[in-house]
Amino acid sequence: MMIAIKFMHDKVPIGQIIFSRSLLGIFAVALVYYLRGELTGRFVVKSPRAHLPWALFASTAMGTWFVCLTMIPLPEATAIGFIMPLLVVALAVIILNEKIRIVRWVAILSGLTGVGIIVWPRLGVGADYSSISSIGAALALGAALCWAIAQIYLRRLTKTETSGSAVLSFSLATMALSLFSLPLGWVVPTAADWGLIAICGIAGGFGQLCVAESLRFAEASVVAPFEYLAFPIASIAAILLFDEYPDSNIWWGLPFVIAGGLLVIYREHQLGKITQNSAG
Repeated sequence: MMIAIKFMHDKVPIGQIIFSRSLLGIFAVALVYYLRGELTGRFVVKSPRAHLPWALFASTAMGTWFVCLTMIPLPEATAIGFIMPLLVVALAVIILNEKIRIVRWVAILSGLTGVGIIVWPRLGVGADYSSISSIGAALALGAALCWAIAQIYLRRLTKTETSGSAVLSFSLATMALSLFSLPLGWVVPTAADWGLIAICGIAGGFGQLCVAESLRFAEASVVAPFEYLAFPIASIAAILLFDEYPDSNIWWGLPFVIAGGLLVIYREHQLGKITQNSAG
């Protein structure tokens, strides 16, 4: 999805890309449910009000993320995005009143240190804050924060609503917000651009569904580390397709971010074992 965006953002307005990705994402998810004979009732929204905070924060996150991809190299955007799971842990204290202990606080501080190193050339002392790259780094951080808040609200939402209805509300909100870009001009895509738009929408929709489905077959502590495969994949693609190379500050900061993420995953796994043993 990210590669498709990088290829076409200078030819197709980003708002149009966001709209198309959301629309095609709904069809991709619906097709999977249909082929499995599970389409009935999957997209029923019981409480639109309950969906509102999730949909708004998630759509804002996607919009800012898509824009940041047009401003900074793909490896840098991917590395900054890894702070999101750690922000979820920190925000759970504020929004859900969850209690976290020293191990997870250490993980959060490690992640924040790593991201600080990564973005320092863009947003540190003496940086040109008006440059495209600095704005892009700020948007990447904003996207991670919005997506983390969205995940908190999604935890609440899925207790009473289906995953399909969450995808639907998110997609509709994103499509609605993207329409505000209409005055900036939309274009008639070429055949090649239509192909990239289709890849973007289908890959995004299937990606969301795969993440949700993976949690049906394995614990989050097993699934979550696979997220870090995004960096080598994004880096190889960026080098081969866009001549973008990871800066040295990314190599210095990324280990702190990944270490923090893996520490949280380990701690969640340990707590899950304790809960299972207590229940047994």
